[in-house]
Order: sequence, then structure tokens, then C-alpha cells
Amino acid sequence: MISLSTPTNWSRTCAVWIEEIRVAFEVPAPVPVGTGGFLRSIRKVTALLAVGVSLSFTLHCTRPPVLSGGSKSSTGKSSGSRNSGLVFEEEGLASWYGGNGDGFEGKPTANGETFDPEALTAAHKTLPLGTILEVENLDNGKKVLVRVNDRGPFVKGRILDLSRRGAKQLGFLGQGTTQIRIRTVDGLGNPAPLDEALEKGNPYVIQVAALSDPKNIEALRRELEPAFTPVTLQDAFLKNGREIKRVRVGSYTSRADAEKAANDLARRLKDRGVEPFVTRKR
Repeated sequence: MISLSTPTNWSRTCAVWIEEIRVAFEVPAPVPVGTGGFLRSIRKVTALLAVGVSLSFTLHCTRPPVLSGGSKSSTGKSSGSRNSGLVFEEEGLASWYGGNGDGFEGKPTANGETFDPEALTAAHKTLPLGTILEVENLDNGKKVLVRVNDRGPFVKGRILDLSRRGAKQLGFLGQGTTQIRIRTVDGLGNPAPLDEALEKGNPYVIQVAALSDPKNIEALRRELEPAFTPVTLQDAFLKNGREIKRVRVGSYTSRADAEKAANDLARRLKDRGVEPFVTRKR
């Protein structure tokens, strides 16, 4: 036992305390470079994982939104795009009807309505009746919303017949025709898919000709009946009030089948000066 009253023992005790303090605070020997030990390996792996997670989060949060594609025709011709579930767009030539003396005001349209030149309506060969269209005049940038309630125009190279008011709002009332772009929209003007269900019971037909002479009408019908059925006649009137018959053939649920038949007819009748086109039964 050490006695603190003894000078020699006191010096020895101090020496022991100093040695214990030195050992307690001694700096650990450095780990050799290149080994790092188990903990250092864990730290490295954790750092790499953190970088990876951060990068993945950054890429995910900054990725641009994926928009549903819309089909578009920009040929300047009357060739539209009709893929199911996509916005329908078409470019081509527009005309208008409902002017003084053309005989259309007050007549029934394809959907049974009475034609009103001051309503924002339009005629298209095949779009479902009731379809809402945004029409843009490509010459001046003016736009208008119209509702399809009629069939036409029955003139080569034209894709839409607007009412008088529609043509006025687009700024081409005086010139008669203009280049336009149309697309299907909802009632608020937002792009909307073409609703083919509106015309589920209204098949495609092929209009072969519009004739006034009864003999020519009957001769054409007899010629077409062996290969194309049914052959139907639709009453119509020209701007001067003259009555005509639209000679039509077929009844197709598929636009593609109707187009194929129309091409066959065009080849068969290429020397007659007629140009068959696809429209609707009503």
C-alpha cells in the first residue's frame, strides 16, 4: 500500500498518474492508406448510394411531361387524319354557302335542322354530325368555332363549307374561298378526340356523280349495279334551284373500305369525267 506521507511514494504516485493520463489521451496510430477498414468501406458505399438516389430524384423531377400525340395533316390538301382517340386535323380549301339567292337558307341540313346562314355551322363530307371544329383562316390567322350539321362541299379540292356568318368571322366573305386548318375541339375550344360513336349508325357511301338528266341517271345506275350495291339516289338542289340526283353506291362501316371502293370506281370511270368521293349516307 502506498503512503502519501512518504516523499518517495508521493513522487512515484505522480509518475504513475502522468503515465496513465498520457496513455488515455494518446493519438491512435493512423490506418495505413489503401486498407481503410470495414467502416471506411461502409462509408464509401453509403456515399455512392446517396449520390445515386439524388441523381435519380433529380432526373425524375425535371423530366418534361409526356403529351398524348395528336395526328395532323399539313399537306395543304384535303387529306385528313382520323386515328381513333386522337384529335382530327385537316388542311385545305374552304368555301361558304347561305348567300342571297343561293337557295340554301331555310332548307333542311343533313341532320334535319333548318339551315340558318347566321348560325355558326358547317358542312363536311364525312365528319360525324354534331362535331365541333376550330377553323383557322391560314391567310389572316382568324379563328372561329363551328358545329358540323350538314354534308359538303361537293366540289373537288374543298374540305369545308361554312355558313355565311362563319365565313364573315374568318374574313373571307368577299373572296369566296380561303385556305384553312380545322381540328376537333370541345365546346370550350379545347382540343378533343374525334367521337366516331356519333356516326355509328351512319355508314360511309361513295358519291359517284350529281346529275339532272333522268336518262343519264338511269344509265349510270344500271352500269354500277352489277359491281357496286346498293345504288341509291339522293335529291339535291343547285344554287339556281335546279333539282339534281346524287348517285351513290355502297354502305361501308370502315373508311378504309370506302376509300378502296372509291379508288376502284375512279379507275373504272376515269374516261367519264367523274370523280367519286367518300361521304356519309346522311
